[in-house]
Amino acid sequence: MTNIAPGGSGDSEEKVTTIIADDLEIQGTMKFKNSLMIKGVLEGEIISEGLLIVGPTAKVAAKITTKNLISHGEIQGDVTASDRVMLKSTSSHNGNITTPNIVIESGSIFNGSCIMKREEEPVQAPDDVFTEAADKEKTVFEEEIMEEVETQKTEEQKTEEQKTEEQKTEEQKTEEQKTEEQKTEDVWPAEDEYSAPKPPKAELF
Repeated sequence: MTNIAPGGSGDSEEKVTTIIADDLEIQGTMKFKNSLMIKGVLEGEIISEGLLIVGPTAKVAAKITTKNLISHGEIQGDVTASDRVMLKSTSSHNGNITTPNIVIESGSIFNGSCIMKREEEPVQAPDDVFTEAADKEKTVFEEEIMEEVETQKTEEQKTEEQKTEEQKTEEQKTEEQKTEEQKTEDVWPAEDEYSAPKPPKAELF
């Protein structure tokens, strides 16, 4: 769910257990389980199972993986939050965000894309991926075989139809020839008693 809300804090930030002061600069990977507020400068990577708060004076250039993120300051980098991301009115974020819930307050700056996922998609094991690919390849091969068989059947059917048409044509020609012969006989009837007598054959002595 995406909310664009007016200024104001609806989250209890007093539960923060660890604070990085605004005069500190840290480079590297930071991991924690509960809650952390950054007021200084951090470059690297942040991995958290709890709440991460970026203060108004903070400048963070890092890849962030956490459960919840509340940002009042500046973040450069991609963020993945399993629960929620809240960008406060003073925040500036340049990077992509992946989370099931995001709240963007009026006045905040967000440059990037947002992908909303409610559940983590299961990662297929390599064997499963290989099996799925093999099944797809087998299905495509079977479809090609069936298509070739159908094409062959169609060609055979066309050949049979052509032969049948040729046979019909020959039979039709034979019938027409017989009809013509019959017409000729009708025009020149056989010799009967009304016909003129044939001249006698010459006899040799």
